[in-house]
Amino acid sequence: MSKFELLYRIPDKMECTNMGGISIDSNGTLYCIKSKQDKSKQCLYVINKTDKIEKGFVKPSHTHMYERLGHANSLTLSGGFLYVGTDKNYIVKLSTTKLKGTKHEAGTKIDINSGDADISSIAAIGNNQFIVHFSGHNDGHARQRVYFSSNITDKVEYSTEKMKTFTYPNTLKIEVDNTEAQDMFYKDGYLYFILAEKDAKTKRFTKSHILKYRYSDCVYVGQDTFSNSSTTKFEIESMHIVGKTLFFSANESSRTSQNRDAIYIVKNWKLA
Repeated sequence: MSKFELLYRIPDKMECTNMGGISIDSNGTLYCIKSKQDKSKQCLYVINKTDKIEKGFVKPSHTHMYERLGHANSLTLSGGFLYVGTDKNYIVKLSTTKLKGTKHEAGTKIDINSGDADISSIAAIGNNQFIVHFSGHNDGHARQRVYFSSNITDKVEYSTEKMKTFTYPNTLKIEVDNTEAQDMFYKDGYLYFILAEKDAKTKRFTKSHILKYRYSDCVYVGQDTFSNSSTTKFEIESMHIVGKTLFFSANESSRTSQNRDAIYIVKNWKLA
C-alpha cells in the first residue's frame, strides 16, 4: 500500500454529504461534487491551489448548487468543459470558464443514444473521444469491468463494437459481491479504475483498490490498495493524476465524525 497524505477536507453544504467525482485542470484547479443522500441536490466545488485551509477544511473559491447531477460520481475535463457522469441516462456538460465565476452555470444535458442505460463513469481520452461505463451492465458481480469508447456531440454515442473488457488479475484477492466499482481515469494510453471493498463482517467500505491497464489491449499492469485504520468507513470515489502525483477523493467517517470527506495525495505514485 502506498503512503498517502491528507491534502484537505471538503465541507458539507446544503445537506450534500456524499463525496463524488473529482477532476483537475491544467492550472491545478480541482472540481469536486458532493451530493445529497437521495441525489436530489448536488454541490459543485471549484477549488484553486491558493484557497485557504483552516483546521483541515478548504475554503473553496466557488460553489454551485444543482438538482440534476445525480450522484455525480464521475467527472472529466475536455476542451474547456467539465463532463459529469450522473448515474442517470444522461450526462451534463458545464463550461469551466463559467464555473470559475459567480453566476450559475446550468450546463447542457446530453442524452445517451440508448434510453435504457445509465452512465456511471466517464473519462476523456482526447479529440472528443471518451470512455464510458454504464450501471447494470452485468459486470457488477463478475471479475471484470466493461467499458465503451464513445463520441459525445449532442448525444452520448456508443455501440457494442466499441466495447472493451478488463479482467481482474488473480492476484486481486476479493469477494466480488463485497465490492463496488467507482470512478475511472485515463492517462497516456492507460486506464485506471477503482474498486471499493466492504469489510466482510461490518459490511462497511474499509478498503479501496486502484487497478491499472493498458487501454489498447486491456492488459493488466498493476494495482495499489488503500485503507485508513483511523476511520470506520473509507471509500475512494474518484481519482486524478498530475505528473507523478495521485489525487483521490475519499468518502470516510470515524467514530466521532461523519463530516470527513477528503482529498488525499500520493507523491511519486508507483503507478503514475
